Amino acid sequence: MIINHNILSMNASRQLGLVRKDIYKSTEKLSSGYRVNRAADDAAGLSISEKMRKQIRGLTQGVANAEDGISLCQVADGALNEVTDMIQRISELAVKAANGTNSTSDREDIQMDVSALLDEIDRVGETTKFNEIYIFKGEKSTPSAPVTGKPTANGRFFQLLGNDVSHTGYMDEDLTESMVTDSTSYLGTIFSTNPYVSVHINFSSLQGNLDDLVGTQFYVNCCTDCCPKTVYFTDDNSISYKTVFDDLYGSDKISELKIGLKKADNTYFTDAAEFCKYIVDTMKPILNNTVPDEHVEFAYNGSTLYLFDTDNDNWSPTEKELAYFCDSDDFMNVVNENTPHKQIFIQSGADAGDGIMLNISAMNRQILELDKLDVLTVHNADQAIKATNKALHHVSTNRSRIGAYQNRLEHTIKNEENVIENTTAAESQIRDTDMAKEMVRYSNSNIIAQAGQSMLAQANHINEGVLTLLG
Repeated sequence: MIINHNILSMNASRQLGLVRKDIYKSTEKLSSGYRVNRAADDAAGLSISEKMRKQIRGLTQGVANAEDGISLCQVADGALNEVTDMIQRISELAVKAANGTNSTSDREDIQMDVSALLDEIDRVGETTKFNEIYIFKGEKSTPSAPVTGKPTANGRFFQLLGNDVSHTGYMDEDLTESMVTDSTSYLGTIFSTNPYVSVHINFSSLQGNLDDLVGTQFYVNCCTDCCPKTVYFTDDNSISYKTVFDDLYGSDKISELKIGLKKADNTYFTDAAEFCKYIVDTMKPILNNTVPDEHVEFAYNGSTLYLFDTDNDNWSPTEKELAYFCDSDDFMNVVNENTPHKQIFIQSGADAGDGIMLNISAMNRQILELDKLDVLTVHNADQAIKATNKALHHVSTNRSRIGAYQNRLEHTIKNEENVIENTTAAESQIRDTDMAKEMVRYSNSNIIAQAGQSMLAQANHINEGVLTLLG
């Protein structure tokens, strides 16, 4: 028996200290509600959790931003609704002035009414604002897509593919018959000397991961500005499209194309070459039979898909700049209208540049081509009727675009709220305390601590037997 060291007591004390540390940790987790209170609790989990929190907080603010964008669109639409009513009234007055029963003084009185309405249209364009931002005061150029520059190609679709996709902005690459395996339109040997204007998309960098394209899109437009279209990649097993009637050509053109990334058995395409062949094979009957006057068509060679314009004949560099390939339709809208415009970027996502550019045409009598309008003669009144028809079309186009932006923002909000909810659930799994489990652990540690205290007391009494020997 020894008296200088009490090993049993030391062991009991050490074990009791370990249990007390567990009690302290459980108490902290139960009182804070968090399983991870410091990096030492779960270093990897903390890192993942903080990234998720950044996304959640960014998307939450993005939703608020998108709601502000919707409010701006509603203000703009309300103003344009009044402009529409005023143009309708001007048209009504022009019809009245065109009647031969009116005297000169009658038309002068009608002109006074028309002039007042034109002044009010100018005032609406000058003064309509949202949060001190004048909505209809357009500018000739914008930082993101100047009319004199090339359209942007910075969206997620282009980021995923990197250098494997054309970044020209314009469809100014050459395509000849010898370059492709198959196409939706017969290229013909004539285009060996006068090649099609085209762009290429090489999907090889996404081999085995083509489903990464779900939710991405690009925009493409062929000759002049007659038939722009949006191409979406969807989580579907088919290719669908919408058409719009083109007044210039008197035929339907595809306005929206949705390319599903799943096969008929609902498994994703993984082979890039197979995916390109599927697109061309599916589009061929559509473009040959259903929409035969469509100008933008498809070809492929291995894993490379080509988009080309069939309506060209040895185009000059300037003519090639009439066809666009970019990540946003904003540039096309600007060029189509060829008018001053206001661009307002809505930061709806959590990452830099993740948002929607609102492109709103400026609004005044000059842009509506009503600045020289008068109804002082029958002939002028007839011209005024035609001018108001054109002005109504311009305003309606602008309102339609604003309505489309609003719908897009509403869908963005729904999507981001879904992402926020599910990301929060995932972050909770990492960061939050399971109160039931932790309470069980806390109770167990308390019981062990009480037992440890009892054993420590017993260990301290063991050496008392030495006193009996000494006595």
